[in-house]
Amino acid sequence: MPQKYYVENELGRLQKVLIHSPDGGIGKIIPGSFADNLYDDIVHLTSMQKEYNHYVKLLLYFLDRGKIDYIKKYQQSAPADEKSWCFIPGKSAYFNSEKVLDTQQVLTEIVKDEHIRLRLISAICSYEESSYATQQQLEQIQNPALLAKVFITGILPAKANSTGEDQYIFPPIPNFIFTRDIGVMVKDHLLLSRMATGARRRESLLTKFLALYYFFKDEPHKMIEIIEESDFFLYEEEERKHRIITIEGGDVMMIHPKHFVIGCSIRTSPSAIHEIIHTFFSKPELGIEKISVVKIPRNRAQMHIDTIFTQVKKNVWVLYGRFSEKILTAEYISRHSYINKLSHQARPLEMEQVEIMQFHKPLHEPYVRTKDYSNGAPIQGIESLLRQISVEDFGVSPDSVKIIYSGGNVFPHDEREQWTDSCNVVALKEGVVIGYDRNDKTADAFKEAGFQVLTTSQAFELFENGLDPENMSDTLILLPSAELSRARGGSHCMSMPLLRDKM
Repeated sequence: MPQKYYVENELGRLQKVLIHSPDGGIGKIIPGSFADNLYDDIVHLTSMQKEYNHYVKLLLYFLDRGKIDYIKKYQQSAPADEKSWCFIPGKSAYFNSEKVLDTQQVLTEIVKDEHIRLRLISAICSYEESSYATQQQLEQIQNPALLAKVFITGILPAKANSTGEDQYIFPPIPNFIFTRDIGVMVKDHLLLSRMATGARRRESLLTKFLALYYFFKDEPHKMIEIIEESDFFLYEEEERKHRIITIEGGDVMMIHPKHFVIGCSIRTSPSAIHEIIHTFFSKPELGIEKISVVKIPRNRAQMHIDTIFTQVKKNVWVLYGRFSEKILTAEYISRHSYINKLSHQARPLEMEQVEIMQFHKPLHEPYVRTKDYSNGAPIQGIESLLRQISVEDFGVSPDSVKIIYSGGNVFPHDEREQWTDSCNVVALKEGVVIGYDRNDKTADAFKEAGFQVLTTSQAFELFENGLDPENMSDTLILLPSAELSRARGGSHCMSMPLLRDKM
C-alpha cells in the first residue's frame, strides 16, 4: 500500500501539501499589535488573498491538475465579485483537493465528530482562558465549517451570537499561513512544533488535533512530541528559560534519508535540539545517522534557517551571502563603508557568526542516551555544510555545486531581498522552485546559474498551451508578492509537505 504521508528530502516531486489561505484574522492587526503578532507592517487582506491564489493555482497545476478545470469552469459562471474567492475554504466553489489541503478544511472535517468538537472547544477555551459563557456559545455552533473558521480567526460572527454583531473571542493567529512552522514530516513520522511565541501557540494546539484525529488517527505513535523534562517546573524562573523547549518548522529540514538538519535560532531552543538529537537517534525506524545543527544569530530578519538557505537541486542552493564563509572581508568592508555613509557616523564592523555542529549516531545498538554531545564535530560554515550535503549525501561532483546568492551577493540588494525571502523557496520537483517576484536581483542570479525565470501568469499560459508541468526543469516561478512579503515568509514557509517522492 502506498504511503499517505512521507517526506525524506526537500526535492522529490511534491505529491501532497498542507497550506492555509490568508484569513480574516490577518485583516484585524493594528500597528500597536505588530510586536505581539510578529508582523512588521499592515497587509491589505484582499490583495494578499489574490496573490495567494496564484500560489494555490500553481500547486494545483503540479499536484492536482483536475481541480484546475473545476476552477476555470466556476470562474466562467461566477459573479464578478466572487471570481477571486474560489480558493478559500468555506466558499461554495472551494476546490477541496485531497492533495492540496487547507488547515481550515481539515479542521472542518475533524470537528464533524461530536466528541472531537467538544474536546477541541474545551482545549482552546482553556488555553485562551475564555469564560464559560464563551465555551457554551461555541458548543451551540453545529456548523463544522463555521466553527473551524472561528477557531482560526477568533471571530464569532453575528449570526452565531446574541449581540447582533461580530464578536471577538480569541486573538487572531495571523501566522497560520506559514504551515511549514507547525510541524515537519520526518519520513513517515510527524515532528510537532512547539511555538516560541504566544502569538502562535494556538497553532500548535490546532495542529496537534489535526495530527491526532486526521493525519495519524490510526497511528498516533508516529507523532513525535518534544517537551520539557518532568522536573522542569521545579527550577527557578531564570533556569527554566535555559531549559525551555521551542521548535518551529522553519528551522527543520529533512534534507536526506540519513541526514537531518536543524537550526538553533531565536525560535528553536538549544534544549529542544538536545532532545531531538537523542530522540531521533533512539528511533532506529527513522534511519537517521547524521544530524547537523546550524546555530545562527538571534535576529528578527533571519528568524529561521530557511530564511538563510534552501535547496534547489541536489547540487544547487540559494543562500544569503552574509552567512557564507566564502565571502571576502573586502565585501564586509564595502558594506561597512556604505552603512556609515548613510548613518553619518562610524559603526563597528560586524560579521555574522554562525556555529555548525554535526552529530553522528553511534554504531552500537541500542542507542544509549548520554547527557552531552560527546560526538559532536564542527563544520566550518553554512556554505561548507551545503557543499558537503551535495557531495557526500547526494553524490554530486564537488565542481558541480552551485550557490545562488541572495541579491546576487551585492550589497544592499542581498540584505534587502533576504528580508523579503529571496532564500526561502520551495521545490515542486527538483530544480523547479517558487519564489517572490519582488526579488529582482536574486532572479537575475538564478538566470546566471542557468535557470529560466517565469511569473506565475507566464507559467499558467505555458500550461494552458500544452506544457506538462512534469516536463518543466530548472525554473524559478515568481509569485506576485507585494502583500505576501509583508507577512515575513516565503513559499517555503507557506508549505508543509506531507508527501514527496523519494530521490
